[in-house]
Amino acid sequence: MIQQYFNPFRKSNRCAYTLFDEKSSHEITVEDELAILKPIPNYVWEDDYYEQLNLELKYHNIDVQVLSHSEWQTLLKTGTYDSNKNLLLSIFTTRSLTVKQVFDFITMQCQMSCQFAQLKDQVKEKNYECISKDVNRTFKSSIYFQKEEVLQRLQDILVAYSNLDSEVSYGQGMNFIVAALMYLDFNNDEAIFEILRTIIMDREWRQCYINDTPGLFLLVAKFNFKFRKRMPELYHHFLRLGIEDMSMCVNSFYLTLCMQHAPIQFSLVILAMFFIEGEDIITKIILSMLKYFENYLLKQNDFQKITEFIKRGLINNFYREMQKCRKQQRLVQVLLDIGFIKRKEKKQHKPKKAKGLMGKLMAKPLSFGNDVYSYFFK
Repeated sequence: MIQQYFNPFRKSNRCAYTLFDEKSSHEITVEDELAILKPIPNYVWEDDYYEQLNLELKYHNIDVQVLSHSEWQTLLKTGTYDSNKNLLLSIFTTRSLTVKQVFDFITMQCQMSCQFAQLKDQVKEKNYECISKDVNRTFKSSIYFQKEEVLQRLQDILVAYSNLDSEVSYGQGMNFIVAALMYLDFNNDEAIFEILRTIIMDREWRQCYINDTPGLFLLVAKFNFKFRKRMPELYHHFLRLGIEDMSMCVNSFYLTLCMQHAPIQFSLVILAMFFIEGEDIITKIILSMLKYFENYLLKQNDFQKITEFIKRGLINNFYREMQKCRKQQRLVQVLLDIGFIKRKEKKQHKPKKAKGLMGKLMAKPLSFGNDVYSYFFK
């Protein structure tokens, strides 16, 4: 049974594979919108993976448990699950949920305000020109987003939020979050509005959209610090090519929650992870993707090619590579190598404290004379 899924007697994964297969480097392309918005399969992933995943976790001695199919169904019905299970890794690897169920899982995290119908028709004395422009620029190569009724729905949701939040009103990037959810075609505009409202208002993402975008600057500053610390060689390689600030490459990841250039089913998983983990998961995802393609990027010396690949091709290629890793039974090893998951550190046992005079001398070696005096003459 074990050999059917994972053979512990073969060579170590770390030796047998590199993080990026150079032979397939010709597949590293910058995808267009039609490739991203291709027909959505029933399931987020392509193969049954629960048993194999558990065997891989056990093989790598990782003390992590993921939700089974029945546990996912219980979670969707009751909203409860075993707290010992890792929900983040579960949603990233599950084959047990349909795309519709992932969408339902996300809506479970939102408190319905029932304001959408009123807000979308409440036209105020304000300028909706930015919304209109961005609506017509959203996934414009897709036939779906060339339909008038679809564009009207997209505009209605964005106008409704603009009417609700006078300070933020509308920020670029919101259109892709809404459009990606609309493309799932569940025809539930009220739920999509509530997801957008929850992201920006309840999850405090509004700092990325208000004037001067202070939240975005803070997120990118944290990203730059972690990027330099985790991948110093790639960081200095970028510096030599004139990429001094990664904001030009990663801003859209934050403003659209990775939903502009990700395959639609993967962008939904990332959104679910955002609801589980909060803002840090976006930074974690970007860093993990860069780590995976680090060797490839180190060999590139063209400023334009690198920036375009990171902005438009990174996440799509990462999704495709993770699919390959699953089939090759090395996903857990790769997730460890790129820092997406970590082994739990073993607790170090504290040495027992010596008693009496010796204990005092060991605890305060610099006060040797005073301790001896106080011990004998107290």
